[in-house]
Amino acid sequence: MKDRINFSKAFLPCAIISIVLIACGIFGLFFRGINLGIDFKPGMIEEVEIANAAGIEEVRDALSSFGGVSVKKIGGEDSTFYQIRAGISENDSEMTDALIAKYGAANVSVQKTDFIGSSMSSSLVRNSIFLLLGTMVLIWLYATVRFHWDFALGAIIALIHDICIMFSFIVWSQLEFGTTVLAAVLTIVGYSINATVVILDRVRYNLPLLEVKKFSEILDQSLTDTLTRSIITTVTTFFAVLALYVFTTGSIKDFALAMMVGLLSGFYSSIFISSGFINLTRRNWRPEFGFHHALPKKTASNVVVG
Repeated sequence: MKDRINFSKAFLPCAIISIVLIACGIFGLFFRGINLGIDFKPGMIEEVEIANAAGIEEVRDALSSFGGVSVKKIGGEDSTFYQIRAGISENDSEMTDALIAKYGAANVSVQKTDFIGSSMSSSLVRNSIFLLLGTMVLIWLYATVRFHWDFALGAIIALIHDICIMFSFIVWSQLEFGTTVLAAVLTIVGYSINATVVILDRVRYNLPLLEVKKFSEILDQSLTDTLTRSIITTVTTFFAVLALYVFTTGSIKDFALAMMVGLLSGFYSSIFISSGFINLTRRNWRPEFGFHHALPKKTASNVVVG
C-alpha cells in the first residue's frame, strides 16, 4: 500500500480558491461580457472561390481590417474555396472589394451568401445550453446508479466547477466563444467525469478493505492510489493539446487553449472539489455504516457496536 497523502487537509483551502476564481468570472461576465463568435450572433456566411490565394492565412490578412471575420478553407489542401463568416455589422460587398483588390476581379468569385438572423443565433445559444444541461443530467443519473447520490452530486459539482473555471478564463482572456470552444467545454465534461469516476470507483473498492475511523482517510488513500494514473493521463493529453496550440491557428488554436485550461481544472476538481464535497456529506460517517450511509450524529450515537 502506498504512503497515504493527506489530501483532505487541502479540501477547504481549494474550495475557497475555486469560489474566488468563479466569483471573478461572474464579475467579469457582467463587466466584460463574453466575446461571442459569429456562430452565436447574427451575421453573414459567404463562400468565395479565390483562384490564386497562397493559403488561408493570406486570405485572413486580406480581411484583417474587418473585425470579427472568420475564414475557413472548404475541401482539401488544393481547394480554392473559402468560407467567410462575419458579423452583421460588416458589409459583404466591401469584403468582396477587399478580396478583389488583393487578388484581382478575375480570380475572385462569390459562390453563395447566407445571412443568419438574430432568432437563429439565439436558438443556437439555447440549444447549446440544453445540450450541456442534458449531458450533465445523464452523467448524474449514471453516477447515482453506479455509486450513491452524494458521489453523483460530488461529480456534478466538479463538472460545474470546471465549466465555470473555463468560462471565467474565456471572459477574462476574451477568447472568442464559438462552436469549437463549446466543443472544448463538452470534451472537458466527458474527460473530467472519467477522471472522477476512476477515483470514486477506488473509494468504493477501498471501503471494505481499510480499517479507518474517518471517511477522509478512505478518500486520502483512494486519491493516493489513483494519483499516478491521474497525472499520467492529464500530462499526456495536455502535451497533445499543447502541440495543437503551438502548431495550429484560428479556431483550432482557441479549442486547444480552452482544452488546456479545462484539463488542468478537471485534474484539480476530480481530486479536491468532488472529494471535498463527498467528505463534507460524510463527515459523520462511521465504519459500521458501510458504503450507503452518512448518518447524522444523533443517529450515530444510538448505534451499539458489539
